[in-house]
Amino acid sequence: MLRPLLTVLQDDALWASFMAYARSIRADAVMAFSTHLEANHPDLDTLRERMPLFAKRFAEVRAAGMSPMVNYYVTMGHAHMLPAEHAQAFTDMVDAQGRKETGCPCPLCPEFRRYIVEAYKLFASLDVDAIWIDDDYRLFGREDTNAFLCFCDRHLEEFGERTGVLYSREEIQAALLKDPQSCTAEELQLRQDWRLLQEDVLVELGALLRDASESVNPNIRMGLMTNTLEMMLRNGRHLDAEIRALRTERQPEPYVRIGGASYTDEHLPGILDRCVTFDAMAAMITEPSRIGSEIEQFPWTIGGKSARGLALELYLLTVSFSPLLTLSINDGFLGFDDVSGNYRKELWPLKDYLQAVTDALTGKTRKGASLPFPNDPAVTAGMNLNGAPLPRFQHALTRIGIPVAPDDRTPTLLTINEATAYAEETITAWLKQGAIVTSEAFYHLCARGIVHDCPIRAEKGDMSQRTTLERITAPHAPDWLRNKDVVSWLYIPLHTNYILSAGEGAEVWSELYDNLGGLQSPGVIVTKQPYPMAVVAHTGDLLKETGRQWLYQHLMSYLTDGEYPAMVEQGVNLYPVWWEGGTEALLGLTNFSLETYPSLQLWIPTRRKLARVERLTRASTWIEADASAAAHPDGGIRLTLHGESVPAPVSFATFRLTFAE
Repeated sequence: MLRPLLTVLQDDALWASFMAYARSIRADAVMAFSTHLEANHPDLDTLRERMPLFAKRFAEVRAAGMSPMVNYYVTMGHAHMLPAEHAQAFTDMVDAQGRKETGCPCPLCPEFRRYIVEAYKLFASLDVDAIWIDDDYRLFGREDTNAFLCFCDRHLEEFGERTGVLYSREEIQAALLKDPQSCTAEELQLRQDWRLLQEDVLVELGALLRDASESVNPNIRMGLMTNTLEMMLRNGRHLDAEIRALRTERQPEPYVRIGGASYTDEHLPGILDRCVTFDAMAAMITEPSRIGSEIEQFPWTIGGKSARGLALELYLLTVSFSPLLTLSINDGFLGFDDVSGNYRKELWPLKDYLQAVTDALTGKTRKGASLPFPNDPAVTAGMNLNGAPLPRFQHALTRIGIPVAPDDRTPTLLTINEATAYAEETITAWLKQGAIVTSEAFYHLCARGIVHDCPIRAEKGDMSQRTTLERITAPHAPDWLRNKDVVSWLYIPLHTNYILSAGEGAEVWSELYDNLGGLQSPGVIVTKQPYPMAVVAHTGDLLKETGRQWLYQHLMSYLTDGEYPAMVEQGVNLYPVWWEGGTEALLGLTNFSLETYPSLQLWIPTRRKLARVERLTRASTWIEADASAAAHPDGGIRLTLHGESVPAPVSFATFRLTFAE
C-alpha cells in the first residue's frame, strides 16, 4: 500500500510520476492522505471543495487495478498547530501541568465530535475501499505536553463521575508515576480506573467514526494506525477493544497498522529492533483483524533507506508476522522519481518472493523465546510507568542469533515488570514451560510466594562496585570458553542489588568478579526444581558478545530439553525467524550487519533427523540449498551454509527444512 501526501494529488506532474511508480512496483493499494501540513482540522467547506479532486484521483487508482483508500490525517492532531477559525471552539488537550496542546482537541469535546464525524462522512462517501485512522489517534506523545493525557476539565469531571472522587491533576499524575510496588490499594485502583477511562474514550470515538463512515459507505473497511509499543504500554491503549469498535457489518476485520517505524537505515540493527518491536505489538492483538506494518521511506528530507535496507525491512516484517505493508515513499513537495532505479529493480521481484514466503508459512507455527506483552489493562496498570518499557531483552537475543516468538514464548523471559504485574497462576504457567528470570524478578517471585522450594536463592546485596569480568563456569562449555573470562565492566548491564547463590539441584554457569578478583555473585544459575529455570544477573539490555551468545543459546536448549529453533553461531546481528509444522520448518535468516561470511554455522537443538534443505531463489523457486549438516557436539544438528546460501550484508535468505518421519 503506497501512501501519497495530499500535495501529490494536487499536482498533476507529481501525481503522474507517482502513479507510474505505483504501477512499476505493482502496488496493491493507494492510501491517500486527506489533508497535509495545514490546520489540523480544515473547515468542512474546504474539505467539500476537495472532494472532486479526490474522486478523480481515486477513479484513476481503481482503473489501474489498485484499491483506493483514505489515510485520514489527522483526527486529533500529531502536535501543536495553529487551529482554523472554527476549531478555536474545540477543547484542547491538557497535560498534568495544565499545559495545552493547541490545535489538538480532546476527544470528549462535543464540538470536535460533531465536526470529525461529518469530516469522516465526506471521505467515506467517496468510492474507496477503506478509511484509515492515522496514528495521532492517541492521548499521548505530543510536542507541547508530556506524560499522560488528557487532564482537561472535561476529563477530570468524567473521571470524578466514574470514581465518585474529584481528583486533581497533580493527584492523578503522582499515582501514575509512582512505583506500583509502593502504591496503596487505593492508588493501584486509581491507576487502573484512569487507564480504563483513557481507553474507553478512544473506543467510544472509534465507534462514532465507524458509524459515520459505514452510514455513507456500507462496504467500507475501517483501518487503525498505532504508535510505538512503548507508548501503547505506557499510556493506556486497549487495541482489542478499539478493533471491536471498528468492526462494520460487512467488514468485521478492520485493518491494523503497527507503527513506530525506522525512517532510515543509517543504523541497520535499529531497523531490526523496530521490526522485533512490531512483532511484539502484533502479539498483543487477539481480535480478528488484518494486521500490517508501517514502513517509512521519505527521501532525503528526513531520512530515507537504501533499496537493500528497505527490502530487508519488508522481508523481516513479512516473515515475522504479516505481508501487509503500508509504504510511505513520496516527498509531498518535490516528488520522488527513484533516481537510481534501484527501488524499482528491488521491489518488482520482491513482491513475488514475499508471496512465496507467505505461502510457505501456511500451516506452520512460530517458535522462539519471548517476553510476554500484555493486552489486559489490569496488568499494564500494575507496571512501572516512570520509563518507557522497551523490550530490550527481546532485542538483545535477536542480536546474538536467537529466534524470538511473542506468540510462543518458549521459554518465557521474565523481568521485574512481569514478576510484579501478572497474576500468580499466569506466572506459574510460564515457569512450568521454562523461563529465563532476571535476579531482580526472581527475588520478587520468591517474595510473592510464587517460587518456593527452589535451590536457587536471591538476597538483597550490593554489587555496585565495578563488576569487571564474568567467568563462564558451565561444565559443558567448550575449551575456548570454559573457565575463561568475558568482559563486563561498563558494557553489560547487571542487576547489582541482588546476590545469587546455588544449592543442591542447581548449577552455576557463570560467576561475576570485581576488579580485584573478588567473587561477587553467580551470574547465571540453572535448575529444573521446581520448574525449569535460568536465573540471570543480566538485565537483558545488552548481551552482544561471543561468550554470552554461547551461554544464552545453551540456556535455550537446556530449558526446552534440547528442542529449539536454529540459532546462529559465532556471528552477531544475524537474526533467524523459525516456523514449523509437521515434518517441515521454514527458516528466515536476515543479515543486519555489513559483514560477509564465506560460510555460516547454525545450531538446531533437536532429536529429529534432517532429510533436506532447500533455498528460495530471488526468482521465487525452491532449489537445493548449498548446505551441509553434521552432528552438533552439544546435541542436535550443526547446519553449515555455504556460498549463495549465506545471506549477504543487508540481505536475507529463506530455507525450507524437511525432517525425516
